[in-house]
Amino acid sequence: METEIELKLLVCGHPDVVKVLENQLLPTLGAHYTTVQMALSNRYYDTPDKQLRAMDMGFRVRGRDGRFQQTLKTAGQVQGGLHQRPEYNVELEDQNPDLALFDPAIFPADISIASLQSQLCPLFTTHFSRHAYHLTFSNGTELELVYDKGQVATESHQQAINEIEIELKKGDVADIFHLARKLADALPLRLGIFSKAARGYLLAAGQELTPRALPDFLGLDEQDNIEQAFLKALHYALDYWQFHQQCYLETGKPRALGGISAGIQLVSQAISLYLPMLQCDELLTLQSRLIKLNNDWYWTDSLLAVKALRSRKGPFRKRLAKSEEVISYLRGRYEGLLMQHRPDELILAPQAGRLQLELAALAVELPWRKSGEAWQSPLLEHARGWLAQGWFTISQSMPRKKKFNAQNYLSSEPLLRQTLFNGLFLAGLFSPQNRDQFRAPWLDIIDGIDELKALHLLKSELDVADVQDKEELLVWCKDKMAHLLEVMEQSRKAALKMEPYWKP
Repeated sequence: METEIELKLLVCGHPDVVKVLENQLLPTLGAHYTTVQMALSNRYYDTPDKQLRAMDMGFRVRGRDGRFQQTLKTAGQVQGGLHQRPEYNVELEDQNPDLALFDPAIFPADISIASLQSQLCPLFTTHFSRHAYHLTFSNGTELELVYDKGQVATESHQQAINEIEIELKKGDVADIFHLARKLADALPLRLGIFSKAARGYLLAAGQELTPRALPDFLGLDEQDNIEQAFLKALHYALDYWQFHQQCYLETGKPRALGGISAGIQLVSQAISLYLPMLQCDELLTLQSRLIKLNNDWYWTDSLLAVKALRSRKGPFRKRLAKSEEVISYLRGRYEGLLMQHRPDELILAPQAGRLQLELAALAVELPWRKSGEAWQSPLLEHARGWLAQGWFTISQSMPRKKKFNAQNYLSSEPLLRQTLFNGLFLAGLFSPQNRDQFRAPWLDIIDGIDELKALHLLKSELDVADVQDKEELLVWCKDKMAHLLEVMEQSRKAALKMEPYWKP
């Protein structure tokens, strides 16, 4: 068995990657390297009911120059683009797979290997050319740098492969990121969270990526220290951001743009929450860059508000559908936002890819350890205080006795979201019974704020638009907002009565 540790980087655009690698990058590394070019053909197998996939296993047969090898990869993890997964390799005499050649201990005890073998069928293939460079540095580090270009395909669909992988053969994992930074200086890259196999499984199933809702909380252990909890929050937030980038590039779904914006905010809030305990210049610099990047995505609020107004399943469409002029106006507003802000270019911008790379590197470089030992503190010692401080601020800014109007709620949104994000990061330490009950009305209020933003945008657009039933729509908008505010006020008053779930 080997444990494969590699960083996957997706090439943005169409540069001559091999030329850049061989003429601009490799001569500057001060490393001895050998190079080989090959054509690889891989066929992936599973049973019709995806039994291997259900066990988090991937199985392929690779062909190269008339030689064949089968590989079984078992459960691993992907954190910010760094892939770690055990794999088992067996040479074959021909291209026919044979699970019996693997050590039976790899499989669960109740699994019949013979039954699996009898049901195997091909699902998809990957075919690509590979330029591989084995790098040996003076400090003894060995890395394999490969560039793959080709496609993953089923009988009816295909997707392009255009990616670079850096695999650790010998040395420290941090050396992967040293090389990745040099690559990012030479080529437009972004981190990749999906393996070729994962993409193939989606393609074979005829599925496409779908935007994800945020969880209620992250899984934590009472024994987690500050560092462990921060890295869990960082990895979730970074993966959420990267997933929605890929989702939008593949599907164009507007909700994925909201997921990108939320992911950036999540990463930023994770750093804000833990920064008092993990004081270091690297985190401060990254936080500054995240704030600047988040400003590039401010417009997604307006885009999602327009989408909500136009949605056939939303709470507004029934009335707005009666006015073709308004629907047409909103369509133009939606398309105008996309044309003006060009989300594809924002996603593929080199500075965004470089920022994600620096965030992913934190997990192996751990720069806060140079500044002290606070990172070792038990999370539980601080979580109650952080949660209490956040919700005290909310109770002061949203007092129960004050009647809130639409502008009050819209102004309170940033603080409320930050506090809910902190709860997402920390609530997993506490009993679910009181925790879920406490968070529910506040989450309802956030949903209400999203509706308010849509109605507020509609009112602003109607104020300047020249449509036939403008006055009637303004009255409808005002009534809709008033009813929504009544419901939100009930939720807020109920929420402020809740007993905190973090009390001992």
